[in-house]
Amino acid sequence: TPLYLKRDGLGNIFKLNAKEPQENRLGWWRCSEELNQQGSFFPLAKWEQGLGGQVELGDSYTFAFWVESTNVQEITLRATLYVVVNGTQHNLSVEDVSKQGTFPNLLTGNYTIEPVSELGLDHGDYRTVPAFSAMGIELETSITWAPDTENRTVYIKADSPDFTSQIVVRMRPVFLNPEVFFSNDRTDEPGEDSLYIKASVVDALGVIDDSGSGSVADLDLGSFSLEIEGVSGGGNFNDSVRVRDQHPFAKYIEGRWQYQQDSGISSGTYQITISVTDMRGNIWEESVSYDLTVDEFAIELEHEDGGGGTYDLQLPRGGKVEYRVKVWNRGNTADSFEIEVDDNSLPSGWEATMLTSDELDLPVNQYVYARVRIEAPDGAAGGSSASARLEVTSLNDGSVSERMDLRATVRTYGAVISGLDSRITIDPEALDIDGLYRFPVGVRNTGNDRDSYYVTAIIGRGDWTVRIEEGGQAVNTITVDRGKTKQLEIVLKPVNFENSMGDEVDFRFSAESVPPGDGSALFEAKLIVEIPIERVIDLTIAAVDLQVNGRPYAQLMPGDLQAGAPVQFQLVVKNLGGRGADPFSVKLYVMGRVEASYSVDMGLAGFGEALVLLEWSKPAAGLATLRITADSDLAVEDERNRADNSFSLSLDIAAAPSGNGDSSGDGDGFSIPGFGLAGALISAAIVARRRW
Repeated sequence: TPLYLKRDGLGNIFKLNAKEPQENRLGWWRCSEELNQQGSFFPLAKWEQGLGGQVELGDSYTFAFWVESTNVQEITLRATLYVVVNGTQHNLSVEDVSKQGTFPNLLTGNYTIEPVSELGLDHGDYRTVPAFSAMGIELETSITWAPDTENRTVYIKADSPDFTSQIVVRMRPVFLNPEVFFSNDRTDEPGEDSLYIKASVVDALGVIDDSGSGSVADLDLGSFSLEIEGVSGGGNFNDSVRVRDQHPFAKYIEGRWQYQQDSGISSGTYQITISVTDMRGNIWEESVSYDLTVDEFAIELEHEDGGGGTYDLQLPRGGKVEYRVKVWNRGNTADSFEIEVDDNSLPSGWEATMLTSDELDLPVNQYVYARVRIEAPDGAAGGSSASARLEVTSLNDGSVSERMDLRATVRTYGAVISGLDSRITIDPEALDIDGLYRFPVGVRNTGNDRDSYYVTAIIGRGDWTVRIEEGGQAVNTITVDRGKTKQLEIVLKPVNFENSMGDEVDFRFSAESVPPGDGSALFEAKLIVEIPIERVIDLTIAAVDLQVNGRPYAQLMPGDLQAGAPVQFQLVVKNLGGRGADPFSVKLYVMGRVEASYSVDMGLAGFGEALVLLEWSKPAAGLATLRITADSDLAVEDERNRADNSFSLSLDIAAAPSGNGDSSGDGDGFSIPGFGLAGALISAAIVARRRW
């Protein structure tokens, strides 16, 4: 950066500035004319430039000073480049540069003195020179005169277009004030939002021009620019960039970025480059960042009870359902919205109606309800569905739109009854103090929506009563969520059952959907009041267990039994109950009279059994009907069921062969094929296990 020597000054200190001389204001500084200056330097003058801003120094500088002389053999300039910080001078460079003539050619006339190459700078603590310091050059001279000393002169000349004495320092004098002012002006008018930018560009070499008015003469005022990095064309400023005075060392650059007129602009951090060119073609630029918030338009659609996606509701055949959709403004500015219902996909007979306004205004993070009604025709099949679409579009940005499918499904109805057995046994001892018997039942909703049901319980005896309870309260209507089961309790009061123990009583339980629902379920069961088998005596005998003369009764063949030959019967008497029986007898009846008897002397334990042996000692020829009965004397009290205590059988007794045996029937022998005397004695000794 060149700084030119000026003739203006006070005392021995003159001005430096960046303004190149434009008119002839030639200044002369006469060097010492002492005759013998060999090895001595005489002060000439200082030139200084006040720094209105900070300066970042480079590594070198150079100079070129115009000299006019007469009869000079050699001239040496001692140039001291310095800065003055807080009133103290700090030297950056002290260099001697000489120029000499060769006899007889002396240094006469106008010429320049300048170093062969750039001179290095010793910055010390001042690589960056703070604002309101000064930079200066001090010149001292040492002259060797020609032999003709009568006519001798030396002048340093400057401040003229013909004599532009100057120093050229590598430095950066132009900086952007880091305190850039931004104003993001967001309006209610679409497309009118803008970012106002005002920056201060400081040139440490600003000058007071010749007229005395403040200006930055070192800068090309037409070169100021603002650009947004990454935005096509640097951003749309619409010729709004202006430059105006701040103070003699600074200019304001300001402009308004119409970011809504640029494409692809969203909230985020942007880099703004501020640049200016000085009069020598140097481009100075700085980049600052700004977190820009732009109008962002966003919509969220939400079900009335929260959540998004397809909005599913149920409706009855021929019925209607209303959807309440929350329309949220999720942008960062107030917005207006257009709301439409697309019913093109609805089947014939279905209708969708918008119940609220088709336009609305919303502040940020607020919502209103958009209400839509869908109606199904009477003939819609259960489980069938249809969909309409709710569409919401921003009126400020038509590209911002949200949609939600509204799906209506015709209800299906159904119920299943659970928890009941087809045979419900009631233990009299299980009745509570009020004579009530309780048992659970469940009703499951198998439809596709919540449903209400009428529940009914009916019994086949008019003297018994029944009711249905839920949580201790009598009910005849219940509501069950889809796929859930409602637990109920049947409360039954059986009476007058003492003489009908074991009899079956019809029971019906039903659940029917409340109209217009058509779901239903029915369960039928038998109610039996009886004492549990564990607490009763129940003797039983059966022909299937009977052996006659050692052969199963069913396998007897004609001729197996003969008149006069004893017939032995072997059978098992069982106690089907869990309570032990007292001693009793089993008797064989022939034609109504007792033919034989067998005593179960030790009774019969619960769920026990005993082997019984009976003999018909003198059967007569012909077809005989016999009957075997257990406890015909009713020795066992409180037996539950005596119907299976006896059975009848028929035996075909063949005539005895002549001459064989005693046909008179007087014989009473006792033998069992395969047994013998010892076997008979053992069989006779078999008794049931001791009863309980």
